[in-house]
Amino acid sequence: MAHYTPDQIAALLAGFRAPDRAHYPELAAYTRDEIYTDFFGGGGLYLATHMLRTLRLNPGDIVLDLGCGRGPTSIFLVQHFDVTVIAVDLWTSATFLNDKFTARGYGDRIMPLNLDATQPLPFAENYFDAIFCMNSFNFYGGSVEFVQRLLAHLKPGGQLCLGSEVLSDEFTAEQLQHPPHVYAFQLPPPNEHVNVFEDDFKKQHTPAWWHRLFVRAGLTIEHCAELDDADAIYEELVRYEYAHDLDPFDVDICLQQIEWGRTHRPRKTLFVLTASQR
Repeated sequence: MAHYTPDQIAALLAGFRAPDRAHYPELAAYTRDEIYTDFFGGGGLYLATHMLRTLRLNPGDIVLDLGCGRGPTSIFLVQHFDVTVIAVDLWTSATFLNDKFTARGYGDRIMPLNLDATQPLPFAENYFDAIFCMNSFNFYGGSVEFVQRLLAHLKPGGQLCLGSEVLSDEFTAEQLQHPPHVYAFQLPPPNEHVNVFEDDFKKQHTPAWWHRLFVRAGLTIEHCAELDDADAIYEELVRYEYAHDLDPFDVDICLQQIEWGRTHRPRKTLFVLTASQR
């Protein structure tokens, strides 16, 4: 796979856009660093904001932040809705999360837990007012059976909000046999054993695919749409990572994916799907 030189990167980034901050009044008090710090996957607080706009939450509601990562979305939920959050992740230490939430002044509003979402969850039925899941659902949630098991913990009328990296089109049969190089690559050590296509991109789908899955699971779809400024959000993330020298490998592969996606399909994009329990 080809790699970009510093001059090539500079030339590409010069033509990249950024989201219009005027369209994000919820982020007026946030710095550029705060929008991206501790996030996995694309979107940062831009994607989280789109998700929050679809939710009906009241102070004191209980929200499951499923696949919370390093916890920025849990804090964002508390700040904007004054809710109580159960922050669940498989890989991020609950001790790390608790220390972070306590240091930020939210230790009494956010409870971190280390749990495997694919296993039975230790929560009561009809417990959560909402389930919030950003950039992790595709790794484990792509079946009707999983969605229905998760819904057992959601109150009647409660909302399930999914915000995620997604594809503009499904992979063709030929692409499944011979994946596009920008989606089938080897990670640098110590993760060179990871099969990126099988473990990640093959599990990503279009908004329409997720819409059909949630309907089959018995949910009422309230919102399902690709973000109008998804491309600008991706471009700004790459500019941010490059400027801060955060992950040269990710910058390189994201540049290749963005350039490939200008003339090929599927391209990476972002979407939000919010549905309610009947």
